[in-house]
Amino acid sequence: MIIRWKKHQEYYIVRMYQDLIGDWVVSQSWGNNAENTSACNQTVSTSYQDARLIVREIRKQLKSQGFRHVARQETQLGFEFDH
Repeated sequence: MIIRWKKHQEYYIVRMYQDLIGDWVVSQSWGNNAENTSACNQTVSTSYQDARLIVREIRKQLKSQGFRHVARQETQLGFEFDH
């Protein structure tokens, strides 16, 4: 899952995915296009439910700060590792 938010020149991107050992990762990237700054953070969770709670809290915080959701169509690629 990839979710994008924007406020003026600021952006915030959240990615939630399961890694190869089964942990859930919430990756956060943010920055300001006008100032050419950026940073990132990753949080590892052992359950899907906990990762979703993290994403919900981020969403509530961003909405309260005036960010708006930016809808984009994403294509999820599936890869077979059994070969």
